Amino acid sequence: MIKGSNRLKTWRWIVVSLLLLDIFAIGYFSYLYLDRIPNKLHVVVGETESVELPGGTSVEQTYERGDNVEVSSVETMKVVNNQSGFTMTSNRTGNYSVSVKLFGMIPVKKVSVQVVEKMKLSPGGEPIGIYVATNGLLVLDTAEIQGEDGLTYSPGENILKTGDYILEWNHQPVTTIESFNKALQKTGNKKVSVKIRRGKEVIEVAVKPIRATDRSYKIGAWIREDTQGIGTLTYVTANGGFGTLGHGITDSDTGELLDLQGGELYQTKILGILRGEKGEPGELRGYINMVAKNQIGTIKKNTALGVFGTIQPELLGEYAKEFLPVGMKQEIKKGKAYIYTKLSGEIKKYEIQIEKTYLNSKDNKSMVIHVTDSELLARTGGIVQGMSGSPILQDGKIIGAVTHVMVDDPTRGYGVFIENMLSFSEG
Repeated sequence: MIKGSNRLKTWRWIVVSLLLLDIFAIGYFSYLYLDRIPNKLHVVVGETESVELPGGTSVEQTYERGDNVEVSSVETMKVVNNQSGFTMTSNRTGNYSVSVKLFGMIPVKKVSVQVVEKMKLSPGGEPIGIYVATNGLLVLDTAEIQGEDGLTYSPGENILKTGDYILEWNHQPVTTIESFNKALQKTGNKKVSVKIRRGKEVIEVAVKPIRATDRSYKIGAWIREDTQGIGTLTYVTANGGFGTLGHGITDSDTGELLDLQGGELYQTKILGILRGEKGEPGELRGYINMVAKNQIGTIKKNTALGVFGTIQPELLGEYAKEFLPVGMKQEIKKGKAYIYTKLSGEIKKYEIQIEKTYLNSKDNKSMVIHVTDSELLARTGGIVQGMSGSPILQDGKIIGAVTHVMVDDPTRGYGVFIENMLSFSEG
C-alpha cells in the first residue's frame, strides 16, 4: 500500500514538473519569438523588402483582404523564405497577410501587410516655436479660497476635475481667461450652469462663485488657456504638410494630451544651450517672437505621435528642399544613423547609434538611440529638451524622429518610427 502511494506521488511530481516546464517553455517562446515577429508591416509597391524572423520560423502566403472578400494574393504579392526570414514583393497596393509558422507546421502569428505607394519627405531639423490654444479652458486643479466672511470655501471641489475643459459659463462661450473672468464677475454669487468636456463627454454642472477677501468672485480652480514651447521640425511633404515633435503636446501639470482649438508654428532663435547631465535633462533656450511675419505654418492636429499641420505656401520652398524616401521599420538596422538638427548656423547631421528597435511599438518609443557624435556631446551633453522632432536618417532614408531623453543618461533616448508618425498624421 505504501509502495503504491510512493509511486503515485512520483507520477504526480513528474506531471507537475512537466507542466511547469511547459509553462516556462511557452513563456520563453513568447519572449523569444512573438515579440520579434511584427504584427503589421508597410511595404513600398514594386520594391523587395527583407524581414528577419527568429530561427525555426517561416512564412506562408495567405490572402488579400478587402471588401469582406478573401481573394488569393499569389498574383499580386510574392513571398520567399530564406535563412534569416523572408522577402516580399508586391506589384500593386493593397492589404495582404502572411502566416508565420514554427517548423513549417505550427501557426504562430498572422502578419498584416499594407503595400503603399513610394513616399518621400523633406527632413527638417529646424528649431521651431510652437503656440497652441486649447479647445476650451483647461482645468488644472481645484483649490480652497478664503471668503470675504473669513471662512474657507472650495466651490469647484468635486464638481470640476483635473483635465476638464470649460466650454461655457452661464450659457455663454468662454475661450480666454479674460473672457471667463469677466463673465464670472458679472455672475456674482449666483449658482450658474457650466458646460464642460470631460474626456469625450460634454456635460453641464452647477457652480456657485464665492466672494473672496479681495472682493472678487472666484470658483477655486486653476485654469489654462494656451501653451507654447520649442521643438524641432521633423519633415515637410511635397504638398506642404508638416510633422513635428514625434510626441503630443501635453499639459505640464496634468500630463494630459491637450485638446487643441488651433495653433501656429513660428521661427525661433536659439539663445543658449543648457547641457544635459545625469538626472538633469538639458534644454535648448530660445526666443519665440509671435508676430505674423514670423509664422511658418498652422497646426491642425495634436496626437500622441506628433503635431501636424501645413506650412505657409510661400515658405514651402524654404522648408522643403531635399526629398528623401521613407524607411520602413523592417529596414532599420542596429548601428550607425544620423539625426538632423540645428543648434546654430546651419542644420547639421550628427552621428548616433541605433541600439534597439521595438517592431510592435505603437507609442513614441519605437527605438533606443545613443548619441556618439563628439561635437553634439560637447555642446549639449546628448539629447536635450527642444530637440524633440529631430529627424533620424539611415542609409539615405528618413526612418524616425527623436522623442525623449533618458534622464539618467542624456546620451541615450528614444525615437519614433516615421511610418507610425505618418499613420497618425493621416488618421
